[in-house]
Amino acid sequence: MCDAHPNSTAVWTHRVLAATARGVGDGRDVAVAQLTRSLAHAAWWEGCPAGADVFPAGTPPRYRRISLREPLYADDYSVLLIAWPPGHATPIHDHDGLWGLELVLDGILGVESYAIEVTPSVRLAPRGVTPLGIGDHATFSDADYAHRCRNLSAQRPALSLHVYGGALRRYRAFDQDAQGRWDSVPHRTELELANR
Repeated sequence: MCDAHPNSTAVWTHRVLAATARGVGDGRDVAVAQLTRSLAHAAWWEGCPAGADVFPAGTPPRYRRISLREPLYADDYSVLLIAWPPGHATPIHDHDGLWGLELVLDGILGVESYAIEVTPSVRLAPRGVTPLGIGDHATFSDADYAHRCRNLSAQRPALSLHVYGGALRRYRAFDQDAQGRWDSVPHRTELELANR
């Protein structure tokens, strides 16, 4: 994951995982706001990786989902780093009904939120765009929630920490056709394990 300061990054990772485990508890009644408060300063904890740290030297940056936990698809909750190449944007997508916390560690992301409405067909209603800088976060708990995230810098990579209430095995991506109708396509989530 990070070659710059492997020992301090390992300590940072351990601290993030411990704070998350305390916040999630047995997973039945997770207080997402309390979990958010316990991780709110993770971007300033010693050893926090930077966006450039998670891209292998000599290779073009690519979008990466890096699991900080083993197994990769743990059923109780997921803790991921997401590496954002300059200018990268996700498709509009959901998280298969999971609650989530997304915290920016480096860079600036734009989050476009949508309400998913199912009236004879799928319809997405825009909720707004929120810019998130270092230490800012977004949370969601609705199964009827979708969003698109974008690295707002065309020059610098970004890095964010994500905690989801379950195994992030799949998601739906949403596309709009020329007539304005929305369609969703299921996708399997591809994760890689962090080097520790």
